[in-house]
Amino acid sequence: MPSLFKRRRQIVLSVLAILVLSFAGTDYYLRGEFYYTKRVANFLYLHTWQAVFPPSGPVKLYVRMDADQNYRRLHPGWESHLQDVFDAAARRFKEEFDIRLMLLSAGAWERPEGLDDYADILKYAARKLDRHGTDISVIMIAEEAGQARDGRWMDAGVAHRLGNCAVVGDDALLVHELGHLFGAVDYPPGHPLYDLETTYSYQYAERMDAIDPANHARIMKNKYRPLW
Repeated sequence: MPSLFKRRRQIVLSVLAILVLSFAGTDYYLRGEFYYTKRVANFLYLHTWQAVFPPSGPVKLYVRMDADQNYRRLHPGWESHLQDVFDAAARRFKEEFDIRLMLLSAGAWERPEGLDDYADILKYAARKLDRHGTDISVIMIAEEAGQARDGRWMDAGVAHRLGNCAVVGDDALLVHELGHLFGAVDYPPGHPLYDLETTYSYQYAERMDAIDPANHARIMKNKYRPLW
């Protein structure tokens, strides 16, 4: 009997070990940056500790911005231009959410040849770009000279909320993409709020930085979430 119990215990432990290793592999290598672990940690924090002991006051977060070669070519004085774009977005977050974004550093990034899809750029940035100890990474990119946009939303910007990283293809979308890192959602065609004048409606996104009440509430809810 003891030997049977021992064998069953070994089987159970082996199965658990396989599940844990499979989870870890999927978590890091397939999604990157411990995506599922972060989802669990954020969910638990928001619905336990933060729910019982609501935090208050300002949040200070440090940002690293990198500009690709096309962006730098489009803006010859790109460093001062980046600072101006960032300052405008930071003012919005400070005034509306008391989230104080600080530009710790900015750098030049040579985008590898053939890396054109925004989702691929985001994945590359989240895994390989040095954030220099900052909380949030923002990649500013631009089209090749003479290359026309095809009008798709995916060619404007994209954000990885749990990776704390955003790729921005239009300066006007910096506020929009940063808001995604705190839980804001988009309103594409067909959505009930598509006609709402907010940066999260696809038809107004590049024309304004107004944030609608629903997304304002989402950002405030996630204002204190762990960024790691």
